[in-house]
Amino acid sequence: MSTVVMMQLLLVALALVMTGLGMSLQRADFVRLLTLKRAVALALCVQMLVLPAVALALAYGFDLPPPFAIGLLLLAATPGSISANLFSHLFGGAVALNISLSGINTLLAAVTLPLVCGWSMQHFSEVGQTVPPLFGKVAEIIAIIVGPVTVGMLVRGFAPRFTQRAERPMRLVSASVLAFFVVAAIAKEWQALVSGFGQVGGAVVAFNVLSLAAGYGTSRVLAFDRPTSISITFQVSIHNAVLAIYVAMTVLEQPLMALPAAVYSVTMNLLAFGFGLWVAPRRIARAAAPAVQPARRPA
Repeated sequence: MSTVVMMQLLLVALALVMTGLGMSLQRADFVRLLTLKRAVALALCVQMLVLPAVALALAYGFDLPPPFAIGLLLLAATPGSISANLFSHLFGGAVALNISLSGINTLLAAVTLPLVCGWSMQHFSEVGQTVPPLFGKVAEIIAIIVGPVTVGMLVRGFAPRFTQRAERPMRLVSASVLAFFVVAAIAKEWQALVSGFGQVGGAVVAFNVLSLAAGYGTSRVLAFDRPTSISITFQVSIHNAVLAIYVAMTVLEQPLMALPAAVYSVTMNLLAFGFGLWVAPRRIARAAAPAVQPARRPA
């Protein structure tokens, strides 16, 4: 399967998944966001300020060569991936929060991504090259999110009974799509991933783990409920690696800068799936269930 064909299939599959997400949403979910200003502020702060700083520290800590350091910062500056919505959907997060955060973060990234990338190139390689605003790509990402979700919500509004019957199959489709593309990505890029992992793998995995920890840790410290905490964690930790690869290879014409995002696209899916299993609703229910007390004998 060629890369172009795989990307086209991925876009179609994600559109199907996002339609399923829309079928799980109601207008009340978005109205409720007005009461979640703290959650939105936290997610944007972690994703747009904390994680680029973490990437910078890791670039120094692992003594990455300039192209890989720039690539890691470029990855950190990208908005949340559509996959964040999928993971949140699968593992009990507040999906409406993810969708709203994706739109806001994507719009802001049109400004912040060129700034971070331009600064990192000047800082690490002393090349005064900047990145033009990625308005076309931003519009494409927003369309992929908003269009199918709108269709799904319309289906829910006009055919609520069908939506109820289709909810479980759509979740199974979502899980199957995710598993397929993780396995396909590993199989297709196995040699490149093996050679690249030795150079940037440690820094990328550390970035994965610290992203998950930053999202979930800060959410729990601020006493958000578990669905909100799960949503924030996936939103801030799952970046748009495809966008990072596109900028590195097409805009900057520096293939080496795309390597951190290529390694990340595999490791992050695996770690995010593991995190999702750790906070899965069934596990939470078991942990929250009170212990059964032995019956007392009558006196």
